[in-house]
Amino acid sequence: MNKSIFKNISVKKLLCASLCFSALFLFADDVKHAVQKGETYYSISKKYGLTVDELCKLNNLTTDCVLKAGQVLIVKKDSEVKQEKKESVSGGVKTSNEIKPATETKSDTRKYDTYTVQKGDTFYRISKVNGITVDELKKLNNLENDTVLKLGQKLKIPVTYVDTKNTSLPDLPSNDPRNYSTKKVDSSIVWPVKNPEVTYMKGKVSGVRLSAAKNEAVKAIRAGTVMYVGNYRGYGQVVFVQSKTGHMYTYSGLGSIKVKKGDYIVFGDVIGTAGVDSITNANCITLMVFQKSTPIDPVKAPRG
Repeated sequence: MNKSIFKNISVKKLLCASLCFSALFLFADDVKHAVQKGETYYSISKKYGLTVDELCKLNNLTTDCVLKAGQVLIVKKDSEVKQEKKESVSGGVKTSNEIKPATETKSDTRKYDTYTVQKGDTFYRISKVNGITVDELKKLNNLENDTVLKLGQKLKIPVTYVDTKNTSLPDLPSNDPRNYSTKKVDSSIVWPVKNPEVTYMKGKVSGVRLSAAKNEAVKAIRAGTVMYVGNYRGYGQVVFVQSKTGHMYTYSGLGSIKVKKGDYIVFGDVIGTAGVDSITNANCITLMVFQKSTPIDPVKAPRG
């Protein structure tokens, strides 16, 4: 090997070292976390007040990537840290910019949420949706390795806190010319009210109108976080509930609302009472379900 080759290699090494040093200097203020044995994307993101998606985006990863003990993850970018330093200066006194794990408020004192096992569920599916391993799910519920899931079984799952301030709700246009048609539906399907007459609603958005008894309790058909409550664009009193799978359940035409924004509700929780249709004067509610802002058939929406 001649001297010119050695010279090229040396230059490359120096250049690489220079780039590495520059990167360390440029990103020195990034807040990082060293992965510990047993940690998951969910547990780490919760610790630093992030969502799993935000954590993955910061590190150019997907949840399919396996975390390894000792792996270093960025939990806050240098630009955000600098902005916090700038905003922390108040009245000439600079407060600490140290990133601390998210803590629970007085309203967030629960230790875990509850999931009701549905037909076709597996430990793998439930654990993946909740950002934990199958072993962690079984340990949380004191279950043996050979335990078989049963329909209707209640499981403890990691507690869920969702940012409701910057939520993008599905668009429900008030001038939507809605058309209604009856359709035979499987009687075993769980609805927010008991034994309703199901009428399909078609227009710019779609869903079902469900007949109900006067002031009948309206119950959640899917666990999730309450993202919005109140009157909404001609749909009367409305409650939006977002599940962990990202589905948005919209209960509209309610007579009263029993939950508040930010609440985590589980399958079967009462969210309000049935209202009265202003045109037909009939007791009913409307249920719409969205996946990525696109309406889907409520019959096919996940329950539990």
